[in-house]
Amino acid sequence: MGYLGEPFRLEGDERQLWSDAEKEEEKLAKTGKTYDDPLLEEYLASVAARLVPEEARQAGAPAPRIAIFRDPTLNAFAMPNGKVYIHTGLLSRVENEAQLSMILSHELTHVTNRHALMFNRGAQNKQIWFTTLAIPASQGVAVAAGTQAGKGNYVSAEVLRTTSNIFLGLGLELAFIAAVNGFGRDLEREADREGMERMVKAGYDPCEAPRVFALLKDDHGDGTKLESFFFGNHPRLDERIATTEELLKTKYATTDTAALARNPDEFAMRTRTVVRENAALDIRAGRFGLAKAQLDRVLPLAPKDPTTHLYYGDLYRLQAQRAKKPADKPALVDEALQAYERAAALDPTYPDPFRQMGFLYYQSKQTEKSKESFRKYLALKPDAQDARRIKEYLVELER
Repeated sequence: MGYLGEPFRLEGDERQLWSDAEKEEEKLAKTGKTYDDPLLEEYLASVAARLVPEEARQAGAPAPRIAIFRDPTLNAFAMPNGKVYIHTGLLSRVENEAQLSMILSHELTHVTNRHALMFNRGAQNKQIWFTTLAIPASQGVAVAAGTQAGKGNYVSAEVLRTTSNIFLGLGLELAFIAAVNGFGRDLEREADREGMERMVKAGYDPCEAPRVFALLKDDHGDGTKLESFFFGNHPRLDERIATTEELLKTKYATTDTAALARNPDEFAMRTRTVVRENAALDIRAGRFGLAKAQLDRVLPLAPKDPTTHLYYGDLYRLQAQRAKKPADKPALVDEALQAYERAAALDPTYPDPFRQMGFLYYQSKQTEKSKESFRKYLALKPDAQDARRIKEYLVELER
């Protein structure tokens, strides 16, 4: 089913797959969860282009197109027509360009080797298969979300529901198969083996292949189990680590890896903003360990970025709210206030830190500081959606 240098021609059922893929792309675009960063998309596309074999390109394989999805879960998937989606959560775990190339080359192997078509032809009745699988999957997601809510972690439950609804709620069959189920062990192993071969041919260090899969297993102590998708499945990750490590010992045992690229510095700078924004998503999901690791990663790259300090404040503030020991709360509140004050000092025209400080000072009964912060917020953002609410707090504080 691969190209093998032969001219690429769409057959009838494959043409239908491409048509279905385009319809699903339109639905995904309408969710409003696409992360818009043209420079980052250009960078990812340039890496992806190096991973498409020349013979596939000459045969007319679809050019890779990369879309970034604003979602903290570990996920990446490819449509049969060459569109590759990578979640901000997955992109934020990757450390360098070589690791990125392993993720992308795996997905692009699915595209050029036409795995969606092979999988589709192998199912006796695709619609029955999808319906049968989707029902227990959606029930499983509902149970998991209910468990989170039962523990009082309503934000995590909402993230779980939102992520699952992208596929199940919108009926995105191709995305569901590629992202959640995968194309079966044989084709997934083929994508890993060939993906690793492609990254080496493109000049990347294959030692980073098992490393990236190990990174995806590290939840930094959060353990919220939001990961129900392919790249977040630990048994599959264990198998992929074993497969890539075995290839390092055999096929690439004599490869001079020292001469191959990792490009951690360029990757870090290109992805700084998306890692920062994904940290905000993980904070909302209550995954504080993961969020702090991401903020710690981007802070040295731009230590005077007020938004990073704002997010540190949000992190400590929410940790204080959910502190199991009352004795832990005051120190976390102080750290939150310090982070907000730092953000405000770095950019006195940035309204958000003043809003957050106003609430923290209000809660700690520091009336004058709360009034001052709220007034600055309203002066900087008079048309804020919550302006009326803030004015009501000021009326109360004036009594």
